[in-house]
Amino acid sequence: MDQDTLKLLAKVKVVARKALNLEIDVQRLTHDRDYAADVLGKASVTDNEDLVLAAITLQDKFGLLADKPTKPKVKLEVHDSEHDKEKYKFGARG
Repeated sequence: MDQDTLKLLAKVKVVARKALNLEIDVQRLTHDRDYAADVLGKASVTDNEDLVLAAITLQDKFGLLADKPTKPKVKLEVHDSEHDKEKYKFGARG
């Protein structure tokens, strides 16, 4: 694990204890995906900006964030040209 990740883990542990009264098991946080998702999810909805940024960064490093937001599927309608001809018999001018 790199030095930046270790610093973030320490920051989240200390700030979460102060801001949320939440004890974090760092060993479990790094090895248990469900625990990490739960704890970092709680840490990311606080008013402390530093804690939120650190929690989101760790979620990204641990692969807990979605890769890309999913786009809604668009339904394309195919118009029948014969039906359109019958529907619009007269133009705007008669």
